[in-house]
Amino acid sequence: MKRLSDDSGQTIILAALCVPLLLGFVALAVDAGLMFRAERQMQTAADSAAIAGAEELNYGDVTAAAKADAARNGVTDGKGASKVAVNNPPLSGPSAGNSGSVEVIVSTSQTTYFMNIFNRGSMTVIGRAVAGHSPTKNCIYTLGTSGTDISVSNGVNIQIPGCSVFSNSNSSTSLQVIGGATLNAQAVNLVGGYTVNNGGHLTPSTPAQGVAPATDPLAYLAPPSFTSGSCLANPNLGYGSHTIGPSAGGTICYNGLTIANGGTATLKPGVYVINGQLNLAGGTTTTGTGVTLYFPPGGSVSITNGITFNLTAPTSGTYNGILFYQDRANTNTVYVEGGASSVLNGILYFPSANVTLENGTNTTSYATVISKTLTFAGGASFKDYSQMPGVSTPLVAARLVE
Repeated sequence: MKRLSDDSGQTIILAALCVPLLLGFVALAVDAGLMFRAERQMQTAADSAAIAGAEELNYGDVTAAAKADAARNGVTDGKGASKVAVNNPPLSGPSAGNSGSVEVIVSTSQTTYFMNIFNRGSMTVIGRAVAGHSPTKNCIYTLGTSGTDISVSNGVNIQIPGCSVFSNSNSSTSLQVIGGATLNAQAVNLVGGYTVNNGGHLTPSTPAQGVAPATDPLAYLAPPSFTSGSCLANPNLGYGSHTIGPSAGGTICYNGLTIANGGTATLKPGVYVINGQLNLAGGTTTTGTGVTLYFPPGGSVSITNGITFNLTAPTSGTYNGILFYQDRANTNTVYVEGGASSVLNGILYFPSANVTLENGTNTTSYATVISKTLTFAGGASFKDYSQMPGVSTPLVAARLVE
């Protein structure tokens, strides 16, 4: 009886019986952690690939860009058990059928370790993301990579508190605000550095430096096609009222366009190819709604002081939002001077040119400037074009929407 009542060794037996259960919990904890890590990797790859694909919506290589980006994040389509599916438009979710969105689904097989004893040697891990375009709030892009990209001096007062500024110059003086000048922006983003002295005022007082260079946001936009032999002679509009332009919002080409000597000109809607110089001078008034002015190589802009202009870009079509478009191969310097009541509503696209904006423009202007460099030689207060009521700006950025 004494031997039967001896309970020594029972703990060992119970422990031995619990070992498989404990191993199961260890397997679950370790393999669940590995699954969670793999899932985060898949989601990161999907997010990045969806954004990369959306960035290429205007260039026609959405799938290639998305897959290449996924590969950079360790998920190569067709390699081992990894798969990358790119859908434009998305096949599911709130963005299904939206051609302006890109869906990326990445998956791979994650090997298990401890759970292998339960005949579960691997598990499929999936990441899904959807990216699309949304308007930017950037109203100045300078694409020059060296020297001073943006210069504000001599008491100039620039008020653009609702939008941001980008400078691609890697110079320590990529932005200069000097001589009692003021630049007030929502944000200032610089590849290089900046200088504020001699009574200059900059808001925000400490810009972001060392940012990645901004790409040309309209690099995809093809210029209007034309043949120089079809261009009309410069109409040389002078005193009196004149209406010129294409019929039914089409395209017209002039070998220069001069409006001078107090003339008043109305530009009909459409695309104006200025195969020569645009010369607005001599107390003139020029108005136009739904117009795009294109300057091929050799074309130039001369808008002098003492004139009034009220020009607005088209709100639809190929050149939606584009008011001025100087060809990327055209490096002619641009000077725009205007009276206090002048208005420019649209995108001023001079990607290879040094641009100078002189004198004040009306506070109701909604404008975005894209140029190689930009010099302000007069006060200006304007809002980003994307904030103009009733417009859809072509200047967009890729962002995750799902």
